[in-house]
Amino acid sequence: MAGLLLALLAIVLSGPVPIALSRSRWPHRVPRAALVLWQAVALAAVLAAIGSVLATPEEVLRHLTGHAEIAWRAEVMVAAAIAFLLAATIVVRLGIVVIRLGLNTRSRRQRQRDMLDLLETASPADLQLHVLSGDVPLAYCVPGRTPRVVLSAGTLKLLSPDQTAAVVAHERAHLRARHDLVLEAFTALHVAFPRFVRSRAALDAVNQLLEMLADDDAARRVGAARLHQALDKLSYTANPAEVTARRRRLDDPSDTETERISARLLSVLTYGASVAILATPTITVVTPWLTSALTAAGF
Repeated sequence: MAGLLLALLAIVLSGPVPIALSRSRWPHRVPRAALVLWQAVALAAVLAAIGSVLATPEEVLRHLTGHAEIAWRAEVMVAAAIAFLLAATIVVRLGIVVIRLGLNTRSRRQRQRDMLDLLETASPADLQLHVLSGDVPLAYCVPGRTPRVVLSAGTLKLLSPDQTAAVVAHERAHLRARHDLVLEAFTALHVAFPRFVRSRAALDAVNQLLEMLADDDAARRVGAARLHQALDKLSYTANPAEVTARRRRLDDPSDTETERISARLLSVLTYGASVAILATPTITVVTPWLTSALTAAGF
C-alpha cells in the first residue's frame, strides 16, 4: 500500500495543497519562510512520486510471490498499477523537462545578451546598468554568468533618480539571490505534473514571494518610500493584484516589537511545517515499507 499512498500524496501536494496555500495571506508576512515551505511541498511531491515508482513494483512482486503481510484485493492491485503509471510518468517527464528547460533557458538568455549588446547604450552613471532606447517603460534582469539589469529610456524618463535606484536595487536583489533558479525549478515541476493534477497556483505564488523578497532587499538599501513610488508609476506594466499586495507590504512594515515577535514566531512555525512535510511521509510510509521489503528479502 506504500506505493499507492505515496502516489496519492504526490497528487495532493501538487494540486489541492498549492491551491489552499496560495489563497492564504499570511505568507506575505514571512516571504522567506513561506518560500521554504513551498519548496518543501514541491520536494515532497517529487519524492513521493519517486517513492511510488520504487515501492509499487516491489509490493506487487511481494504479493504475487506470497510474501505480502496482507493479501491485496483485485481493485487494490488495479489502483496500485494506475498509481505506478502516474508516478512513473511524473518522474520521467520531470527528468525530460529539467534538461529541456535548462537548455532552452540558457539559450534564450544568450540570445538576450547578444541582442542587448547590439541595442543597448551604457548608462553614464552606472556602467553595470544597461539602457534600451524606446519610450515603453521596461525594467528587468538577465541572470547568468554575466548578469545584467536592463531599463528602457522610457523608464528613466518616467522615474526620478531615487526611484530608478530603487528599481535597480530590486532587480539586483533578484540577481544576487539567483531567484531565477527557484522559478526554473517550480516551472519544471509545473510542466512535469499532468494537467489534471497540477495547479498553476504554486508557480504564481512563488513568483510573488520572490518579488516580495527583492522588495525587502531594495527597501533596506534605498528605502521603502522610494520603491513604493516607483511601483506606483510602473504598476500598469505588471499584474495589478501582485502590485497591490507588494505595495500593501511596503505601506505596512512590521515596525513594532509585537509585530516583529509575531513575524519571527510565524517564521519558526513555517520552517517547522516545512520539516514536517518532508519528514512525516518518510516516517509513516517509507520506513514501514522499507522494513517490510527488507524483511521479505531476508535481511
